[in-house]
Amino acid sequence: MAIIRYQAPMLNLQHEINRMFEEFDRAMESESTAPGSGMFRPAVDVHEDSDAYVVHVEVPGVPRENLDIAMHDGALIIRGRKESVSASGEARFRRVERAYGTFARALQLPRNVDPEKISASLNDGVLEVRLPKHEEIKPRRIAIGGVHQTPDSHEAQNEDNSKARVDARANGSASA
Repeated sequence: MAIIRYQAPMLNLQHEINRMFEEFDRAMESESTAPGSGMFRPAVDVHEDSDAYVVHVEVPGVPRENLDIAMHDGALIIRGRKESVSASGEARFRRVERAYGTFARALQLPRNVDPEKISASLNDGVLEVRLPKHEEIKPRRIAIGGVHQTPDSHEAQNEDNSKARVDARANGSASA
C-alpha cells in the first residue's frame, strides 16, 4: 500500500494564488520599465436608444492616430496606445500615477447592428462609437386601419344571412 502525503486544501489554494500573482508581476515587468507603464484599460459605457447602441470610451491623452476601431466576428474591437511622456534634461519624475501603454477592448455586438453605418468621433478625450440598428429590426407602431370583424360579429352576420335565405325561400314558395 502506497503512503500519500496529506496536503491541506487551503495551503494548496494559497500556493496557487501566490503563483498567479508572481506570473502577473513578471508579465507587468516584461511589458515595460518606463514610469507609469503597465495596464491601461480605459473605462467604457454602453447605452441603447431606439435607433442605435452608443459606446463611450474614456481615452484622455490618446491621439486620434493611436486609435483603431474594427469589427471582427460580431465584436467591436477598440485598440489604442497611450504614450508616456518622458522627463526632459535633468528633470526626474517624483510621482507617476497616470497609466500608459497599449489597450484593447472587445465588445460583443447584438445581431441587429448595421455594420455599414457604424461611425466614431473623438471629443474631449472621449471616443464615441455609434452602432445604428437595422431599419427592419427597429420596433415600429402598426396603425389600425379598415373594418375588421370580431368572431362574434361574424357569427351574428352569418345568422342574419341564414334568416334572409329562409325568408327568401318562404316568400318564393308562397308565390309559387
